[in-house]
Amino acid sequence: MKKKVKFSEIIKYFSPAWYASVMGTGGLANVFYMLSSKMHFLKSFAISLFFLNIFLFFFLLIPWILRWILAFDKVIEDLKHPVMSNFFVTMPIGGLILGTNFFIIGKEFISMSIILGFGIFFWIFSVALSLIFGVFVTYNMMLSENIGPELTNYSWYITPVASVAVPLLGNILANFYLKTNIEFAKLINIIDISFYGIGMILFIILSSIILNRFINHSMPHAATTPTFWIILGPIGIGQVTLSGIADISKKLGLISSGATLKLLSIILWGFGLWAFLLTIIVTLNYIRRGGIPFSLSWWAFIFPLSAYTMSTLNVYMYTKIKLIYWYAIFLASILTLIWVSTFVRSLIGTLNGKLLIPHQKNSGKSSKN
Repeated sequence: MKKKVKFSEIIKYFSPAWYASVMGTGGLANVFYMLSSKMHFLKSFAISLFFLNIFLFFFLLIPWILRWILAFDKVIEDLKHPVMSNFFVTMPIGGLILGTNFFIIGKEFISMSIILGFGIFFWIFSVALSLIFGVFVTYNMMLSENIGPELTNYSWYITPVASVAVPLLGNILANFYLKTNIEFAKLINIIDISFYGIGMILFIILSSIILNRFINHSMPHAATTPTFWIILGPIGIGQVTLSGIADISKKLGLISSGATLKLLSIILWGFGLWAFLLTIIVTLNYIRRGGIPFSLSWWAFIFPLSAYTMSTLNVYMYTKIKLIYWYAIFLASILTLIWVSTFVRSLIGTLNGKLLIPHQKNSGKSSKN
């Protein structure tokens, strides 16, 4: 007879990585809404995902907060772990993505005053937590004496993603306040620029460290495959936010033209093609060697790909090149299939308790081809 999972155990072992589901669902909702201008049937799906994402964010907030109160020792244990500590920022990133959902999708049936209230709250909240967790994670790694290659993977990119994602909502807010409070719009813009700098510079620094690990050491266990896709996160979000920063900074008179920044954002998007093909090859290699076991880490497939898909649509809207649009459709199709599979498996894993309580994992030993 299956042992019933206790609520206290759920709280104790609640993973901060659960908020990756909010990031992924919100990202897919925005992609569907962007595509609905030409494929109208997608609007209803975007709206449904928007309400699902509201539910997910606030439902997950209950165990997230209770864990800090009832299982603080386990929180500290995760915060000190060189990999798990990175996933704490998924919560503020989830807030940023949900904030964009309100402005992009919710504007049709929710009053702007409510949307603006949520937007300001999520932006300030996310700015604070992204900075706190971002500094702490780096400091924690500096204090750790033995971080072996088995603990070095693309999950380290999640912290830079949090900083790069700040302008995603900030650009929308700054644009709203351009006509009503230009000083506040300037403040939001300069904070966005600062966080973009933090995130992208960290992304560049970490890239050399992580790539060196994969070149000089054996490939990790198949269970880590989804983390390879995280590289698409800072690339996709980085393109979208830099393009937005260019527009807002020009409107505020901080720069005379945003064309150069737009070009740089497209260059960043171009790098995404290399990263996307690399992740596909790595993933197919793991599938060929025995498959990828399902775990909560599968949500790492979703948001990075949704970010890169939004970036591709953003580049299409700027260039009007049809081939880029069909590339975005291709990416969106893969994104949808992976989201459905991950969501269904996560729901089943939650109902049977397998995703709520940790279990013995593979030792992680593997060999490089």
